[in-house]
Amino acid sequence: MNRRVVITGIGLLAPNGIGSGTVWSNILNRKSALRQITKFDTSSFPTSFGGELLDFDPLDFMPVRLARKLDPYTQYAIAACTMAIKDAEMDLEKVNKHEFGVYVGNCFGGWTVTDRELRHLHTTGARDVSPHQATAWFPAAPQGQVSILFGLRGHSKTIVCDRASGLASIGYAARTIAQGSCEIILAGGTEAVMSPLPYSACLTDGIVNQNAGASPETAYRPFDTARRGLVPGEGAAFLLLEDREHAIRRNARIYGEIRGFGLSNDACHPAPLPKEERGLSIAMQKTLDDAEIKPSDVSFIMADGMGTVDGDAQEAAAIHKVFGELGSKVKVSAPKSMIGHLYGASGAMDAAFAAMGLFYETVPPTTNIDHPDANCNLAVTTEAIKGGAMRYAQINSRGSGGMNVSMIIGNDRS
Repeated sequence: MNRRVVITGIGLLAPNGIGSGTVWSNILNRKSALRQITKFDTSSFPTSFGGELLDFDPLDFMPVRLARKLDPYTQYAIAACTMAIKDAEMDLEKVNKHEFGVYVGNCFGGWTVTDRELRHLHTTGARDVSPHQATAWFPAAPQGQVSILFGLRGHSKTIVCDRASGLASIGYAARTIAQGSCEIILAGGTEAVMSPLPYSACLTDGIVNQNAGASPETAYRPFDTARRGLVPGEGAAFLLLEDREHAIRRNARIYGEIRGFGLSNDACHPAPLPKEERGLSIAMQKTLDDAEIKPSDVSFIMADGMGTVDGDAQEAAAIHKVFGELGSKVKVSAPKSMIGHLYGASGAMDAAFAAMGLFYETVPPTTNIDHPDANCNLAVTTEAIKGGAMRYAQINSRGSGGMNVSMIIGNDRS
């Protein structure tokens, strides 16, 4: 069995807004949401900016008794899944919930709650540690809570592979549907890093911009000569994936189709990249082969856009290896320059942008490209590009330790 898998719903929470429409509009209008951190005291940290999710109220999406038990990253997942279901106009009373699964990617887990409860443990003692600590911190908490809240009993999984987790989650979910194990899956990523413990962890691998004098709005500059590293952000992105025949039967709107998925592993040290590009190009080529398309069919690339000298150089090298003479011509976009790198949710957010870009025939922009790095030799978009036939988008995502994930999304007419 080899079902076709389509995207029928999108739910987004990002530092620049809540809801896919708001997030997408602010991206197209180049509005930066990077700012000085307000959620905790950063005076002892070498840097103090990030992409905070400030206007989120969990009670808009769940009962107060449930919200109190959960880490923010699980709250974000529930909210994004709720919005994806609503966007897809999916009536949960009319679907087989044994054919409806949940795939969640994340990097850190519930470290905001863990941070708070460790302080309780070491200041006032074990008796003051929350009874919800055990169920709030672990990486599978969002998968479990979303499943319970909506009564979803289908094939489900939690994917943890550092910053590549969200895109890997969508890829594995699509394979599960294609192979006939489910009809519908909520798939994506979620992350909450704006508390001292996870934020400090972000700073340990040497890829975060720690230039304290930088302007937060312009601190994340992928593929620019002045780049100094990524800027952490938080939020969630979930897609409702569906067997295409199932979607057609209920007359669903289709944003796009998951056409290819590939992975590779550099097996390198968690912090530095290997000396030369080797794995991302393999994942990208595997994805094109899986989709049975040529590089010339790809309309634009959603780049991982690490924003470090080595990270951007290696991604550029991978693009040139796979695309050949088209490597300097294919449009490359990294909208995370406006919202921050959402770690385990980043690849899922880029997949959502790719699907909306194809649906609305618009390539999203990258900001802060004042001096494009000629050594990268890429056609990085600095303004939204609208119009023209767009058939396929390729999405790249990488994680510490060498995990490489790539995906092809096509419009439903391809």
